[in-house]
Amino acid sequence: MLEALEVRNLAVIESTEVEFAPGLNVLSGETGAGKSLLVDALALLLGAKADPGLVRPGAEAALVTAWIDGESFSRRIGARSTPRIGGEVVTLDELARAVGARVALFAQHAAQTLTRREAQRRMLDALLPGDLLRAYRTAYERYRRLVAEHLELKQRARERLERIDLLRFQIQEIAGAELEPGEEEALLEERERLKHLDLLRERIAEAIELLTGEADAVGLVGRAAAAVEAAARHDAALAPLASELEGAEDALQALARELENRMLALEADPERLAEVEERLARIQRLKQKYGDTVEAVLAHLERAQEELDALENAEDRIAALEAERAEAEAELKARGQALSRAREEAARRLEAGVKEELAALGMPGAVLKVELEPLPEPGPFGLEAVRFSFSANPGLPPAPLEKAASGGELSRTLLALLLTSGLKAETVVLDEVDAGVGGEAARALAERLARLAEKSQVIVVTHLPQIAARAHRHFRVRKESGRAWAEALSGEARVREIARMLSGGYEPEALEHARALLLG
Repeated sequence: MLEALEVRNLAVIESTEVEFAPGLNVLSGETGAGKSLLVDALALLLGAKADPGLVRPGAEAALVTAWIDGESFSRRIGARSTPRIGGEVVTLDELARAVGARVALFAQHAAQTLTRREAQRRMLDALLPGDLLRAYRTAYERYRRLVAEHLELKQRARERLERIDLLRFQIQEIAGAELEPGEEEALLEERERLKHLDLLRERIAEAIELLTGEADAVGLVGRAAAAVEAAARHDAALAPLASELEGAEDALQALARELENRMLALEADPERLAEVEERLARIQRLKQKYGDTVEAVLAHLERAQEELDALENAEDRIAALEAERAEAEAELKARGQALSRAREEAARRLEAGVKEELAALGMPGAVLKVELEPLPEPGPFGLEAVRFSFSANPGLPPAPLEKAASGGELSRTLLALLLTSGLKAETVVLDEVDAGVGGEAARALAERLARLAEKSQVIVVTHLPQIAARAHRHFRVRKESGRAWAEALSGEARVREIARMLSGGYEPEALEHARALLLG
């Protein structure tokens, strides 16, 4: 719901804020007071062109802010236009879409959503039974997805073949290397050993000499063990230490033998070193192409194999898609035809209902014709486009609604459509809906606006006292000394405004008539 509208420095409006109510809201005022400026302000939030001439003379910029369902929507008009939602800058299109989803505005110089084909289709489809449209949409999305997938596979046939060749090469190159996790680390260790054989022999020989040579570390430990064992005969607590020293002697002897065996095994092997270097170089080349580690290269191999399998099965998928697409197309056609038949029936009901409503609204000869134009191929909302044609007089052939109807006629046609179709709009703003209306038609118009206000918030600019008397909230737009503003009316002030609308003055008869209207 549109909760409030604040306008600053827009033409003759210096500053005004209007707090709307649920139900029927009426804006009245003398001719030229600036009533339609509030509608123009809303139109700016709906994307209307920002004419710099709208900025109040002497002001740097104009600002329009609306609060809808607790969120603010604003647009600054000046050297540049700055749209905002919730205080954050957005594009004008984003602002217009966000406000347009909640507010339907109908005025001669504003965004007339009724003249848009999409709005006309939604008006008609509000009369459709059950889930016909939803079922068609589901079938359409499935068909569109299958067509897109089939087309992509066909168009990418050459790319697919090239990709298959590349994947096969990569798989052969990686798989042919027969990589093993951890292999590179083992090869690096082996290369380090093969490159430093002389140094290894020298250090191992030195260790053996210290253990068993002139220094005889093994012998010294043996002598120490014998000494402690002799002492243990006089101190039993030394026995474990003697045992440990004997174990150390055995361990040192074993180490010395292991070192000797290791030194004997250290033979120069230039061929093996060359093999290791070559293997490491091959691994490095694969890492440069396919990953930072051997594990990453192997992971690439797995992905490549999966992709190759999918690509090699593409022809089978194309054949399957062709069958699925034919089935989806048949279902789409069947659901589209069911939707078309329902629309034909709904169109006749809509035409009859609107004709009846328009006659009651002072347009007895007006005719709305709903045309269903076949599309060259199924669209997202059916097999046809919906177009409303309109004729205000019996002698005139129907023409596109946007060309045949004036602002007031458009507004009354919208009202008739909203009442007939059952389409719900959160907030409906009407300007000139009462143009050329008087007498019994004025009463009928007021009654229908009140009826519409039972299910939607309605904001209407009017000069008819019959409409003003039905309002849940009544605002008067005043202008003095070149400055206009809106004020909420209640009590006697509202009686006087309705009296002015009745007769142009405040005579006792007019005041009495105004009170009678308010009492219903």
